[in-house]
Amino acid sequence: MSQHLFDHHVVILGGSYAGIAAMRRLSKNPKLKVTLIDQHPYHFLQTEGYELISSNTSFEETIVSLPALCANYDNVTFKHRRVDSIELNHKRILLNDGEESYDTLVLALGSVTKRFECDSNVYNYSSGAKSLRGALKLNQFFQDELYKRLESDKKAKENFNIIVGGAGLSGVEIAAGMQHFFNRYYRSNALSCATLHIHLIASRETILNGMHRNIIKTATKRLKKLRVKVHTKSRIASISAHETLLTDGTKIPFDFMIFAGGTTIAPCLENVMLEQTPRGQFVVDAYLRATNDESIYIVGDTASLHDKKGNPLPPTAQTAIQSGEHAANNIILTQTHQSLKKANIKIQGLAIALGGKYAAIDLGFIRMSGYPAYLVKKLIERLYKWPLWWTAYRGFKNIDSCEI
Repeated sequence: MSQHLFDHHVVILGGSYAGIAAMRRLSKNPKLKVTLIDQHPYHFLQTEGYELISSNTSFEETIVSLPALCANYDNVTFKHRRVDSIELNHKRILLNDGEESYDTLVLALGSVTKRFECDSNVYNYSSGAKSLRGALKLNQFFQDELYKRLESDKKAKENFNIIVGGAGLSGVEIAAGMQHFFNRYYRSNALSCATLHIHLIASRETILNGMHRNIIKTATKRLKKLRVKVHTKSRIASISAHETLLTDGTKIPFDFMIFAGGTTIAPCLENVMLEQTPRGQFVVDAYLRATNDESIYIVGDTASLHDKKGNPLPPTAQTAIQSGEHAANNIILTQTHQSLKKANIKIQGLAIALGGKYAAIDLGFIRMSGYPAYLVKKLIERLYKWPLWWTAYRGFKNIDSCEI
């Protein structure tokens, strides 16, 4: 379709869970021109990143093609571009090779791992796990270390420490998945895993702070069985060379570090003059708009989301999807001159991977763990990605007409 056939141009920055949810909903309104912009040509399924890190799946199983996905819709264009900056006064986005103007903007860039201040050597030797690149980097590193221990008897006897900073959902899943992977590898190759130590750093009294006590108990027991070393009521105070000092005085030498305890907004948003929280997320009103610019909706991890009672919501895929859909609905209501609806985002349950075919599920009215919970978690993941894969598969026939 040509530009003049559209009444309104909506630009979505970020092919995240929230961005895709918004795009799919907006695509149903033929009067809207929708442009989805992302620096990567794929949507990364972060909920399955832990399996990629621990070699339980391949990278192609954790991505969805954005060009193919967008090619299904007549009013949607995908642009594989990097966002350099946003000029709010001119409603213009500066890209690495041009610019894009908008009538309404949806910020759905998610978040990036917030790292600790440390020397460049350690900084480059550490990683986050929120991106496909980060997950692949971690997986390759672990594979290399295991290979070294397989080939060298001397290397196999050396201590090897991995620190996971942060014992929330991501930190626990990564620690459990990695330890299970190492344990399985060493058993199958008749090598001792006693020299490998994964240290999980929890700033609160327990891991998974804020979750139901039965889920915390189950996860703690599982980590202990896997031999993950959990440090509670401690934070990383400083990092020097390859040694971490915790606030309780404990010193832990390490070979690799994973940051899973904090996030911040994407670098291209750092100078955007919108109201932010102390944690770096953007403040939104009851309709998910920026507080000082009603033409901008902010969704997913980029926004500071709350439930109807004002309680902060964790940055999960389900809250991102709900926020993306709600923002899109309000944009459509605006075009039809109807009253906007206040967001009512809810946590409908949590599924936690705990290494191998073991998980814990909290649906509020029912909680389970072990293999049955693992099957439920895999079903939830497939119910999300399989429709996207099918849509992308159909979109490949139109890929030549999709601007990338």
